[in-house]
Amino acid sequence: MLLLEVDGKALLARAGIAVPAGVLDEGGAAPDLPGAGPWIAKAQVPVGGRGKAGGVLPVASAGDLPPVRAALLGKRIKGFETPEILIEQACAGEEHYLALMLDAAAGGARLIYSPFGGIDIESRQAGADGYNAVTPLEAPALARAVHEMAATAPASHRAAILAAGLALAELFLARQLLLAEINPLFALPDGSVLAGDAKVVIDMNTLAQQPEIVALLRARQHRYPDGWRKHSEDFDFVEIDPAGQIGLVTTGAGLSMMLIDEMVRRGLAPYNFCDVRTGQMRGSPERLLRIFDWLRAAGSVRVLLVNVFAGITDLAEFTQLLVTALRARPDWRVPIVARLVGNGEAAARRIIDANPDLALCFEPDLERALDQVQVLLARQAAGKESAHAV
Repeated sequence: MLLLEVDGKALLARAGIAVPAGVLDEGGAAPDLPGAGPWIAKAQVPVGGRGKAGGVLPVASAGDLPPVRAALLGKRIKGFETPEILIEQACAGEEHYLALMLDAAAGGARLIYSPFGGIDIESRQAGADGYNAVTPLEAPALARAVHEMAATAPASHRAAILAAGLALAELFLARQLLLAEINPLFALPDGSVLAGDAKVVIDMNTLAQQPEIVALLRARQHRYPDGWRKHSEDFDFVEIDPAGQIGLVTTGAGLSMMLIDEMVRRGLAPYNFCDVRTGQMRGSPERLLRIFDWLRAAGSVRVLLVNVFAGITDLAEFTQLLVTALRARPDWRVPIVARLVGNGEAAARRIIDANPDLALCFEPDLERALDQVQVLLARQAAGKESAHAV
């Protein structure tokens, strides 16, 4: 999971890598600007390419801050709304690039350094002008690679880049990261370096060994709702389109992704990805209730699609839990298409037939289930048009 820049930089700073003086603007009263200007304001959204998308703006003086805040707070960038901005002292210097990433195919960590960083780094072959090598995921091997990397850096900044590289390697291993990227790494006139940006990707499967990361997710769960849900609820629910009209209750990560791909191909807009992990429900509807509450809070969901392909799971038990959960939320009613296939399918159908007031449509065929979803959405759209006409 990608951390926001402000949180990635906090990890870098604690690891001993210098970052610009900054303050987080959460949209309330204007914060005090850090140090002397000029400054730069950056939208805090979990995507790359913010600069080219208008999410990074200069703040030449304190008087420029109000219009910059108005322009950035609430701005949508690649589907994400900007809830907060990071305001930092502006940096000036040569832009370098430094990164460590897990390279599963090569069986190690890939260390990349280039003296030519910045927003156009992707147009260059990373490391072509510096260093690009895979090393074992071991501290001594990484340290050797960092020393080799630093030898390719300009002499004026070699010592600072070596120190930053060693600190980044220690952080990468200690926090079991998937990616730790600094771009740009500013090489300042005095020979020091400063992390201008931070792209840090954590491994959600290692949180049991990462109390510092867990503490961050807990404190910032309003900014990482999907990550916190996965950790605290032990199943996957990820918002993929805030305007999506189709809520999903599905099981199996691979099958769920295939379903989403097929829906998008049809022009449908799923609100979420879900892997409810039916085998862990243990006779309790609580997991379904949590999902219903999240979907209800979304406001945009018009149809619910339940897709469970059962091997070990007993569909009769799951369907009874589905009915129980729906009855526990009488104030939330949307039409539901239930594609239930496998163990206990016939019994599941009987349970659905016995609860006609819940607007559950049983359809085991995927294509017909998606057709039914489209029909339900079309009916709702036609009903709204008729209401507007009146």
